[in-house]
Amino acid sequence: MATDLGLTLTEHLRILFDTAALVLIWLVQLVIYPAFRHFRSAEFRAWHPHYTRQVSYVVMPVMLGQLALYGWCFITHPGGEVVINFILILVIWGITFLRAVPLHGALDRAEDHLPLSAALLRVNGWRTLLWTAVWVVTLIASVGK
Repeated sequence: MATDLGLTLTEHLRILFDTAALVLIWLVQLVIYPAFRHFRSAEFRAWHPHYTRQVSYVVMPVMLGQLALYGWCFITHPGGEVVINFILILVIWGITFLRAVPLHGALDRAEDHLPLSAALLRVNGWRTLLWTAVWVVTLIASVGK
């Protein structure tokens, strides 16, 4: 089913989820994680668990929706841009759950959160780059219609 813009519902959903992920990751990279360095350690340890719980309510629906959408696209119509983005999203999930989540866990316990915050910002830089690439691939594929 195509819309008046020539895009299918699936393509609109890809734009929606990829743009949501892009905005979230850049907000985290440019605003949220750099703000960690402005906390004293005791206040940070009290605040950080609340932050991670609350931000999960925003981030997880976007990540799960994007993963499900690309998984479905990969199975039903695996065009080149779908395959590229699905692989990039799988890499993002790997970085998220193998590096970023453990760093957040360590931050909850750290006496000095600043070195781990800097490490988290570096790890998140890779996720920012990859989610930006996903968005660009989707944009190029959509504009080319």
